[in-house]
Amino acid sequence: MTIPAIHSDDTTTNKSLIPGACLHAFLSQQPPAEVDLGDCEEDRFVTLSQLQHQQPTFPVEEAFRNCGGTRSGKIINDPVHGHMYFPGLVVDAIDTPQVQRLRELKQLGTAYYVFPGASHNRFEHSLGTCHLATNMFEALKRSSGKCGSACLDHVDKISIQLAGLCHDLGHGPFSHVFDNEFLPRRYSNWDRKNPLWNHEVMSANMFEWMVDENHIDIGEDVVKRVRGLITSEDSNAITGKRFLWDIVANKRNSVDVDKFDYLMRDSHNAGVKGSADISRLVSFMKVIDDEICFKASEVHNVYELFHTRASLHQKVYTHRKAKAIEYMVVDALTEADVIWDNEISSAIWNTEQFIKLDDSLLKRIEWSAEPQLKHARALVRRIRSRDLYHYVNEYAVPEEDILNFKPVTEVSISSCQGHNRIPGGLKPNDIIVQNMKIDYAMKDKNPVDSVKFFQDYTDENSFHIDKSKVSALLPSSFIERKVRVFSKNRDPVYIEAVEEAFLNHQRKMYRTAQQLTPARKRLRNR
Repeated sequence: MTIPAIHSDDTTTNKSLIPGACLHAFLSQQPPAEVDLGDCEEDRFVTLSQLQHQQPTFPVEEAFRNCGGTRSGKIINDPVHGHMYFPGLVVDAIDTPQVQRLRELKQLGTAYYVFPGASHNRFEHSLGTCHLATNMFEALKRSSGKCGSACLDHVDKISIQLAGLCHDLGHGPFSHVFDNEFLPRRYSNWDRKNPLWNHEVMSANMFEWMVDENHIDIGEDVVKRVRGLITSEDSNAITGKRFLWDIVANKRNSVDVDKFDYLMRDSHNAGVKGSADISRLVSFMKVIDDEICFKASEVHNVYELFHTRASLHQKVYTHRKAKAIEYMVVDALTEADVIWDNEISSAIWNTEQFIKLDDSLLKRIEWSAEPQLKHARALVRRIRSRDLYHYVNEYAVPEEDILNFKPVTEVSISSCQGHNRIPGGLKPNDIIVQNMKIDYAMKDKNPVDSVKFFQDYTDENSFHIDKSKVSALLPSSFIERKVRVFSKNRDPVYIEAVEEAFLNHQRKMYRTAQQLTPARKRLRNR
């Protein structure tokens, strides 16, 4: 939908006041003395509730359309956020192959095979993150009063919007499956704690390539800033504007609009209710000492944000059936990558090759005629017919062992096998072990300890709130670990052998069975 131009006597539409023909030239200038751009934007800011009841108009954005992008601004209707407005320059970015590729990447990877409603893609999430970044920028600008209007300008806003839109350009096929499971399989020297590659840096690289490839009219200073906002690299942050680096990707405490959108969107589409009120969080914040702070009354809401995240990990992101499918997808992609001479794994070093990677790789394997891909094709067809790797059991790692936990391997399980009916015995390749970690986004630490609060909007000082002063019902630990085991072969002989080996491993480690469901009950219910 194109926003109609506004015809009025307002000075913001006077062509003599509109800066030059290209955006980066305009962004490098101060607004004309006779026009207070910050106040104009403030006066014409349209809230979401207004959008639902009237034809929206954005005169300031429309006035700068010719120098702020080749397209008009657009409104997109979203099932989560309602009507979202994007200015012309952001629309220029949306309508590029780099951003449109996100339509082919499932937001929740293989969880879609378990939650049919979770069919949303990285594209919708990126639009929503851009929208929330705009809302947070405007909210902080308003809550900071005249100081915010004077400090924050159009270059700040457009940088935040582009960072929100482009922060996930670097995701590979099936989203986190690609970097968490596939790449470690293909690179023998892969260090999970300090990986050779990550999707945040690739997102920044893809953004820079997108600007050059599509001749988007922004300057190098804006490109550099957007890169930093995507990767949370704040070495070039401007004093007094450091808080902008916490809007899209917050490395201080992990409270950011990326998390806001995916929690809202994933909950909505998976049908799993979240308990955090994110709209309130955006409404009750201000900047103190160059840091985003929240009203003290929202401390429970902040805890609920992280609780919702952990709950989604438990119920959706690490669902045992979704993980079984995930391991089958990884096995198929791994075999294909070998046959295709590392075509998939080597693409991470080249943006022009990386853009070719999306979830359609599975279709390419399924319908290939290459004899070498026979086993990979069979794996895909097993997924189609729901003949999945079999989840056997899991156990929770005792709390006292979590911090010094050493990952359990397939060899660890197979070496504990007893007598079984498998010819030649159980082999490591017959098993998959998942070492699962769920936390509150900062490993074993309480992320709310890194969040600052204020009492009243007139306050100029912020403070931390100790957990003990909030509620005795809050968790005492902020991390849990579980060990799961899967059998690749669904033959009951293999499942029983894996079950016994898994039990023996637990007795060896802990002198007793730690697992969730007793083996006898599982065998009776199978």
